Amino acid sequence: MTLSLSVLEEAAARPSNENVATTSVRLALRILMRVLPRRQPLDQFWRIAQLPAADRPAWENCTSAYNDIRYAMIAAGWDVAELDAPWKGWDMCNRYRMTARQAELATRYGVEMPYLPDITIPAPELFPKRAAWVVKPASVDGGRDLTSMLWGFPRTVMGARGKPVETSVTNVRNLESPFWRTALSRPMQRCLVPVTSFSEYGPGPKGARPLWWFDVPSRPIFSFAGIWREAQGRAVFAFLTTEPNTIVAPIHPKAMPLILHEEDEERWLRGELGDLVAPFPSQLMTVRQDPSPKGETSQAETG
Repeated sequence: MTLSLSVLEEAAARPSNENVATTSVRLALRILMRVLPRRQPLDQFWRIAQLPAADRPAWENCTSAYNDIRYAMIAAGWDVAELDAPWKGWDMCNRYRMTARQAELATRYGVEMPYLPDITIPAPELFPKRAAWVVKPASVDGGRDLTSMLWGFPRTVMGARGKPVETSVTNVRNLESPFWRTALSRPMQRCLVPVTSFSEYGPGPKGARPLWWFDVPSRPIFSFAGIWREAQGRAVFAFLTTEPNTIVAPIHPKAMPLILHEEDEERWLRGELGDLVAPFPSQLMTVRQDPSPKGETSQAETG
């Protein structure tokens, strides 16, 4: 049943000019009709899915209908708390390293003094909901600021028992999602996330999967493409993901962080997208296994 819900989730996240009334969507709705006491949200979803693109001003109702279906499944006893269109995406490891100090970062990114006093950020490994260094545009006229932000966009979802649950969205996968669209469209909400290496768990028994670390030898400090905003009284950020390259795919076949070439960092901050969303060349990266990964961390919630 959760697979059927995932089909509807993916359909609800599609751009409004794409066909939604597919055979897989019809089949998913029929399967769900067998277990849900209320057909109304299912009928509503199918009605909107059949609308021609030109008649789709009520497109967002498709997401509302999806949420109604999801809540009905929760009420029927199905554990679907981790499914929530349109932000769910590829799971990724919630762990990267930043070993450089503030002065090194300021030099690397061309941040002019004065900047914020040096702060203590637990090094070298960083996790969601913790402070990390971020580089953002100083103003529409140029310049860059080096500041700290919390990793993860906060949001509230309905839990399995019908109660709200606070979560944190750390990775951006679905670039068409309304959840990200505003930040992506505003250059002042773009940012660079400085990194010295990042990790992914490879295949293996749950709780004992090997941890692998990736870096870029020619770039001691490299950048993830990020976005940021104000939330709950302070700045938060997330970074984009893309298809994995040939060095990441054998370990994590679903996605990898969007690493920018140094010459593309300014293009990203100016608001460009297009060809920047691509896997980083695998021949420029190395990978090594962590001899003692200290247990698995929770997986990132992506969008």
